[in-house]
Amino acid sequence: MAMEANSLFAPFSFIPLFLGFFIILLIKIRSRSRLALAPLPPGPPRLPLIGNIHQLVGGNPHRILHQLARTYGPLICLRLGQVDQVVASSMEAVEEIIKRHDLNFTDRPTNLTFSRILSYGTRNVAMSPYGGYWKQMRKIYAMELLNSRRVKSFATIREVVNRKLTAEIADKASTQTAFNLSKMVMSMTNELVIRAVIGGECKQKAAFLSLVKETVSNVTSFAVADMYPSLKFMDTLTGLTFRLQRLRNKLDKIFEEIIAERQVLLASEQAEEDLLIDVLLKLKDEGNLEFPITYDSIMAVIMEIFLAGTETASSVIEWAMSELIKNPKAMEKVQKEMREAMKGKTNLEESDILKFSYLNLVIKETMRLHPPAPLLVPRVCKETCEAMGYRVPAGAIVLINAFALGRDEHYWGSDAESFKPERFEGGLVDFKGFNFEFLPFGVGRRICPGMTFGLSAVEVGLAHLLFHFNWQLPRGMKIEDLDMMDVPGANASRRSPLVVLANPIIPLP
Repeated sequence: MAMEANSLFAPFSFIPLFLGFFIILLIKIRSRSRLALAPLPPGPPRLPLIGNIHQLVGGNPHRILHQLARTYGPLICLRLGQVDQVVASSMEAVEEIIKRHDLNFTDRPTNLTFSRILSYGTRNVAMSPYGGYWKQMRKIYAMELLNSRRVKSFATIREVVNRKLTAEIADKASTQTAFNLSKMVMSMTNELVIRAVIGGECKQKAAFLSLVKETVSNVTSFAVADMYPSLKFMDTLTGLTFRLQRLRNKLDKIFEEIIAERQVLLASEQAEEDLLIDVLLKLKDEGNLEFPITYDSIMAVIMEIFLAGTETASSVIEWAMSELIKNPKAMEKVQKEMREAMKGKTNLEESDILKFSYLNLVIKETMRLHPPAPLLVPRVCKETCEAMGYRVPAGAIVLINAFALGRDEHYWGSDAESFKPERFEGGLVDFKGFNFEFLPFGVGRRICPGMTFGLSAVEVGLAHLLFHFNWQLPRGMKIEDLDMMDVPGANASRRSPLVVLANPIIPLP
């Protein structure tokens, strides 16, 4: 009888399951309907065919987008040719992208002309699509290439290149002639990265640096295919594809020579230093990774470290010096702290930098006003989603405007445009990606893996400049005459070089 009862009611046991499935289906349908009806983020009026391209021409994109955000809101949408571009310019907008829709915005656009050719088919970390290869390379950066132990091991290299820099400045100071500090700082960071990556004695050093400079000049090249994917052939007609491919061929040749030279040294056991190229070659030879390290992978990573490690570090140092010269009270405060902390000692060592708390505030404030990457590396929206009540379409390019975040009066107050290191006292806001109003090194899974390496270059370089010398503008030049405008580009360096006079105060060791 019991069996008959169970048999009788068996069909009804599926009703709760069916109802649950039906409710979930209704919720999904309703959600999709609501998403389809949601508007795109607001933005300026568009012109036929070109959309909003004309509004980004003739100025610095990060500054133009900052002004557009003030007019249209923290999340705006532009149409650049055939491509939708969504720009987040507030902490709340970034939270929507990074916290609520993290995985949906983790990918990079893989069809950008420059990165496709000069990042060796997006085989570096910055532009690699999110997936197994990216996770493996990110882990190699964190565990092998740029972990804290290895960055510390480069302390001797940092000391050597900075002593050379201060000696050159002392020579200039002895004649009391103004000199181009920007150029000298760039030379120092180039030498630092060269020594850490491929070795200071590398025979191809000069030729390689020349190609790096040429690569940097092509980063912002206008590519028709980036805005009109259906017109990819236009980049061939304009000569851009040929120019980039020719540069790639030059890089291939020089990389082959660098790798061959290093392999000979390693085989003969004459290589004394443990360089970053050695780590990559070892991983390639071991061949026990899920995604094998190839020569293309090695070349892509080396190029990535050079592009990120030289331009960004030198840019932060020259902007910090510019702001301190323009703000004499802050200059006096940071130098007084350093010189008192050293207690008569003239040999500045890396361990001493821990004593310079105000220097740390100066660096943070500099990166707030002049982030190393004012527009973070673009992301791409995988699937259509909702952010801040707006519809972000699949395939849209998504930018985070770090420049706008650092100057937002909602978080930084009415003096957001002023240089005020004291605003970072207390250590509540840091640059490790947890404070969405301050993102000089990026955020989330895509935060810069070379942050420690770059920051150490800035700290040591800036400390040597401020400890040993007093600084002033060339005679007859007033503080208000100092040009504080940046140039369009990935790093937004100074529009004009920083030309200064140095007065030696603390003798060189």
